[in-house]
Amino acid sequence: MRAYLWIALATAAGVLTGCSGPEKRAEVPEAPSPVESAKITQFYTTLAQVARGETALLCYGVENASTVWLEPPRQELSAALARCVEISPVADTTYKLTAEGADGKVATRELKVAVGAARVRIVNVTVSALEVKAGDLVSVCYAVENARAVTIDPLRFRGGSAPKGCATDQPRKSTTYTISAVGAGGEKDQERVTVRVK
Repeated sequence: MRAYLWIALATAAGVLTGCSGPEKRAEVPEAPSPVESAKITQFYTTLAQVARGETALLCYGVENASTVWLEPPRQELSAALARCVEISPVADTTYKLTAEGADGKVATRELKVAVGAARVRIVNVTVSALEVKAGDLVSVCYAVENARAVTIDPLRFRGGSAPKGCATDQPRKSTTYTISAVGAGGEKDQERVTVRVK
């Protein structure tokens, strides 16, 4: 009887061998998130060929970049998912986009932009009068850039590559004059002006 009493008292006091409190777990620190490297997601131009003296848009997109730059010439850009910058190359140019991440690694991509002949353009067209009497003399004049040939119809005027020219007419009825300029690559520009005959 005494043995049973001693076991009951020992159990109540929690001194039986093999009894223990809750097990403590060791704290494991969380591993830091890996830093992702910079990535260029897109790099393109809006024009396959740029006419000399004109501009085009160069578009890019980057991810995980802390610094972004374009060359030549070197210029800092914003680290954007989608953005375009204006370029005006004077000759065929290979542009290089570089994106650097927080991990120090860089991503690069290159893009060649071709430059073609300057585009033909009619700068100005003037007439001596927009309204005349039948048979009155009318002068039609023009100024052009980068043209290899200029025509004025229905006068059948054929001008060469001179940047300026004029033709005359004595219309008997209201007439629309069409001035056409053709560039070195065959591209065209055109303007129309109407002279009303009273």
